Amino acid sequence: MFHAYMLPIKNRLIKRTDFNNVYRKGAFFSEGPLSLKITPNEREIARIGFSIEKKFFKKAVLRNQMKRILREAFQQNLEKLKKGVDIVVFYKKSEENPDFKTILGLVEKIINKIK
Repeated sequence: MFHAYMLPIKNRLIKRTDFNNVYRKGAFFSEGPLSLKITPNEREIARIGFSIEKKFFKKAVLRNQMKRILREAFQQNLEKLKKGVDIVVFYKKSEENPDFKTILGLVEKIINKIK
């Protein structure tokens, strides 16, 4: 069930320079419409940022809703992520509007690919 809890602040990737570092150096993984780039950081935790493009979700309401769903899915799988990595998550719109269970399944599959 989707509850829209926030990721802890320590696990959020916020600064533009951090995003740019992941874009430049990150390894790419994909599972259906879900993609991510991952790169090591010098910390003891995993930090996650989300990038939802305007060309896939025209309305800000839909982009923000997708970010909330992705945050919750990654929060539920936070302990499965490797420590000491920065991750930027991308979601390309698919034909149907995915529900939380579908996204959660995609997140679990992509986390298993990373390992």
